[in-house]
Amino acid sequence: MNDETISIKGVKKELYNTIKDIAKTTGKTIGEITNEAYKLFVSTASGIKETGEQFVQGLKESQFLTISNIDNLEISGVEIKSYGKKVLFKNINILKLKEITQEDFNNYVVSIINVKRLEIPKTLNKLKVLEISRFIGEIVLIE
Repeated sequence: MNDETISIKGVKKELYNTIKDIAKTTGKTIGEITNEAYKLFVSTASGIKETGEQFVQGLKESQFLTISNIDNLEISGVEIKSYGKKVLFKNINILKLKEITQEDFNNYVVSIINVKRLEIPKTLNKLKVLEISRFIGEIVLIE
């Protein structure tokens, strides 16, 4: 055991007294209690860092493509699906989604916002389309 004395400035008196009481109750020294607290803090901080890194990686992987500020766009389900990530459509005058299955729509279209005229296949469930849509002027069903 190392008997070196280390002074730590800035420890609050109430906190020090609490640690002192814990040491008395457990039969340990203030140094032992403090070392255990440091070990716990370091292991927790390492876990937080790892969790944070995993969160950032997941966020990067879940990013989606935003297509916006277009007058007239016609895009097929094959094009959307082949991109491989979710797509958000916004600020488009006329958006025509053609030949897209309900499954591909659910999996790849994250949101449709501020579209004056939205043209969708009759095979799509309008409620599913409306669920992810905001500020749509009109919806037109197409073959």
